[in-house]
Amino acid sequence: MTIRDEHRETPDMGEMERGTPQRLAARNQMWGIAWTALSVLLAIWSLAWAVGAARGSTNAWVYCFVGLVLLACALWARRSVIRNSPPRRL
Repeated sequence: MTIRDEHRETPDMGEMERGTPQRLAARNQMWGIAWTALSVLLAIWSLAWAVGAARGSTNAWVYCFVGLVLLACALWARRSVIRNSPPRRL
């Protein structure tokens, strides 16, 4: 048996039809990645405006505060996605 034959016999991911556990897990993973990326972007945005406020830019504190509020919302949504995901089985 060659290595190529061994790879052909490995089980695939399974059906990705509506309502299957694989599809639900993929959807939860996608939402977790999306909320994490948004949280990182908002953290960078808030930090950049905080630096601008320290340098004396006009209205920078307002943008920093709005960024922090949006960051808190994104982190809450990310926590909810992780908390509501089905348990992983090893």
